[in-house]
Amino acid sequence: MLSEIRNPMILDKGQQKLSVTMKTTFIVSTLFLLFACSQAFGQVKLYMSGPKSVPVNQNFQLDITIENGNPKSLKPPAFNDFQVLGGPNSSSQFQLGNGGVSQSITYSYVLKPKQEGTFKIGKASININGVNMESNELSIEVTKAVAQSQAQQRQRNTYDPFDDPFFKQHQQQEPEPPAADLTKQAKDDVFVKLLVSKNSVYKGEMVTATYKLYLRQNITPPNISKAPAFDGFWSQEVELDPKRGMRPGTETVNGKQYQTVELMKYNLYPQHAGKLQIASLDASTVVQMPLRTKSRNIFDEMFNGGRVQQIPLNLKTEAVSITVKDLPETGKPADFTGAVGKFNFETSLSNKEGKTDDPITYSVKISGTGNLKLIEAPKLQLPPSFEVYDPKVKENITNGAAGITGSKQYDFLIIPRQPGEYKLDKHVFSYFDPSTEKYVTINSPEYSLKITGEPSKNMNTNTASVNKQDVSVVGQDIRYIKTNAPQFNKNDDAFFGSIGYYGAYTAPVLLFLALAALKRRNEDMAADVMGTKRRRALKLAKKRLSVADKHLQSNDKKLFYDEVSRALWGYVGDRLNIDTAELSKENVGEKLVNKSVKPETIANLQNLIATCDLALYAPVGENGEMNKNYETALNLIADIEDEIK
Repeated sequence: MLSEIRNPMILDKGQQKLSVTMKTTFIVSTLFLLFACSQAFGQVKLYMSGPKSVPVNQNFQLDITIENGNPKSLKPPAFNDFQVLGGPNSSSQFQLGNGGVSQSITYSYVLKPKQEGTFKIGKASININGVNMESNELSIEVTKAVAQSQAQQRQRNTYDPFDDPFFKQHQQQEPEPPAADLTKQAKDDVFVKLLVSKNSVYKGEMVTATYKLYLRQNITPPNISKAPAFDGFWSQEVELDPKRGMRPGTETVNGKQYQTVELMKYNLYPQHAGKLQIASLDASTVVQMPLRTKSRNIFDEMFNGGRVQQIPLNLKTEAVSITVKDLPETGKPADFTGAVGKFNFETSLSNKEGKTDDPITYSVKISGTGNLKLIEAPKLQLPPSFEVYDPKVKENITNGAAGITGSKQYDFLIIPRQPGEYKLDKHVFSYFDPSTEKYVTINSPEYSLKITGEPSKNMNTNTASVNKQDVSVVGQDIRYIKTNAPQFNKNDDAFFGSIGYYGAYTAPVLLFLALAALKRRNEDMAADVMGTKRRRALKLAKKRLSVADKHLQSNDKKLFYDEVSRALWGYVGDRLNIDTAELSKENVGEKLVNKSVKPETIANLQNLIATCDLALYAPVGENGEMNKNYETALNLIADIEDEIK
C-alpha cells in the first residue's frame, strides 16, 4: 500500500519537470521564430544615446540604435571633439509588444574627451527605401578630471529566457581582477614592433621598415594617432596585398604564440651618411579582455560566462637606429650621379638616316631595382648642328616588398639642321651595387647618322654650327693684311713738365698717405675683436663651401646641394669632434646646446640640412634659391663659430 501511495507522487513530480521543460522549449522556439519574422513588423526609428556629462579623464560609450531598419546605409556623425578608442561594436536585440515584434541593432563607440567644455555631436543618418532619416543630436558636457573607479558591475540580461523564476538560482562568483592587472595583461597580449630589414646600409641603399601588430586577444581596429617620421630618408609606402587583407599570421615570442598583422610597411632610402633613426609609431586600440567566473547556474556559464572588459591601450614601437655608410670614393666613376642598386642601361636611335629638319628620337632606358625614381635624365653631348629638346619621360615603376623595380625611359627629340655624316658618341651610365660593394659602368654603343638635304633655314644660332659659306661679306667679316709700309713720326715732346713727370713727383707723398690710411684701418680692425672673428669665420665657411660655390656657378643643383650637405655635416663633425658614424640631428643639436649655441641657429642648421636632403631627390627652387641657401650656409658656419664656447 505504501508503494501504491508513493508511485502517484513520483509520477506527479516527473510530470512537473516535463511541464517545465516543455514550457521552456516553447518559449525559446517562439522567440526565435518571432525573431526571424521581425522585419515584417514595427516602425523604423533611429536615435543616439550617451551621457549628458563625463569627466575629461574618463571614457564613455555612445550608442546609435536602429529599430526595424537596414543598417547597411548608416552614416555615423563626426567625433571631432572626442578621441575614438573603439568601435563600432554591434549588438542585436528583439522584443514583443503591442501584438508585434520589433528588432533593434545598436552600434557602440568608446569615446574619450579631448578637453573640458560643452560639445555637440551631430546627427547620424540612414537611408530607408530612398528616404533619409536623421537621429537626434547630443550635447555632452566634459567636466574636470575625477578619480577613476575600478568597480565593474555586471548587469542582468533582460532578454535572457533562462533568467526567470524557473531557472534563477543563487550564484557564487569569484571577484574580478583589478583594472591594473588587466591593463598589464593587455600590454603583454597586444603590442606593436618595428622590424627593419638591415641595420647597416650604404647611402641610397634600400632598407625596409615594417610595423607589425602582435595580439593574443580581440581588439578594435588600431587608430594611428601619429604617423612615423623618416628624417634623413626618402620614403615610399608599400601597399599591402589586398588579397591577403588583414588575415593574420602566427609567431612565437618568449614561448607564447601570437597572431601577427602587418599594419604598415615602408621602403626607405637614406640620403646621407651617419646614424639615422626610424621613428616610432603611435596608435591606440581597445582590448577585449575576457572575464571568467564560476557559477552554479549552467545556463549562465553557457550564455553569459564569456564576459569581456574593454581596456583602452596605447601602442608605441621603439625607435630603431640605422648606420648609414657613405659610398666609397675608391673607384667612383666621374659620371656617377647617385644611382644605387642593380640596373641595366640601353640606348636606341629611331633612324640612322634622315633629312634636315626631320625629327629623330634618341631613347635612353634605365631598368632594374634600386633608387630608380631618383635617377635624373642623362645629358646628351651631340654635334652643335643638332637641336635637342627636353626628353619625354616614360615610367613603369612599382613599389613592392622587394623595393622599387621597373624602368625609366627618356625619349629625346633631336632635329638635324645641317647635312653630313655624324657619329653620335657612346653614353656611359654608372651605379653602385651594394651587394658587391663595387661600382658598375655600362657603355652604350656609338651610332652613325647620315643626314641629307639642304641646310636648314630654321637654324638656331645658339646650337647650330657655323658653315664656311656663311662668311660672305669680304672686307668686313675678315680684315686683309696690309701690304704697304707704315709711316712713323718721331715724337720730340720732353719728359720735363709732362703728366708723367708730375705724377712721379707726387707719387711718394700719395704713397705715404695711403700707407698711413692702411695702418689706421688695421688698428681699427684689430680693436674690433668681434668683427675680426666674424671675418675669420666667413673665410672658414667659404673654404668649406668652395666646391659648392663652383657647382652654384655651373647651376648644377644636385651636386650643389650634395656638397652643401657634405660641408655642413663635415664642419659640425670636425668642430664638435663627432665621429661620422655618430652624426645625427639629435646628437649634433645636443652638442651645440652644450656649447651655448643659440636655439635659432641650431634650428636654422637643421632646416638647411633638411632642405639639402630634399633637394637631392626632388626639384627645389631656381638659381635664386640656390644663391639664398649658399648665403645661409655661409652665415650658419660663421654664426656657429661666433657663438660656440
